[in-house]
Amino acid sequence: MQSELPLFFIPLILVGFLLFFVGLWSGISWLMAQVSGWSSMATRYPCPPGVQGAALDSGFAVRVGVASYRGVISFSATPQGLMVEVMALFPFHRPLLIPWSAIALRRGGAIFFAGEMQVHEGATFQLNGDALGAIERAMAR
Repeated sequence: MQSELPLFFIPLILVGFLLFFVGLWSGISWLMAQVSGWSSMATRYPCPPGVQGAALDSGFAVRVGVASYRGVISFSATPQGLMVEVMALFPFHRPLLIPWSAIALRRGGAIFFAGEMQVHEGATFQLNGDALGAIERAMAR
């Protein structure tokens, strides 16, 4: 004789999986923010609500510290500085507004990247050519 699971176990399993997945995703996102240096930069360079800028080409090859943010990071130029945001699917990554005076750009460096953006008392962003060029042009304005 074979016993069957009661029907109410199916929604419980689905809810349990959803809670497990959301918890796992949140934990990974929090760990990324800590390891990359994003959390400390968010404390030092918070972006006030309502700030908007001109979108810059972000490209897909972006690394912050040791964490890859390929395809989920965006840059915008404002008169106050560079606004850096991560896709909303990544909690614990508040938008940054980094003053232009706190940014140093350097061409060359690591393989697969055109250059680096060093943030004063913050992380190093490794950038592809599109993102590096767009930030250079924005800084020159």
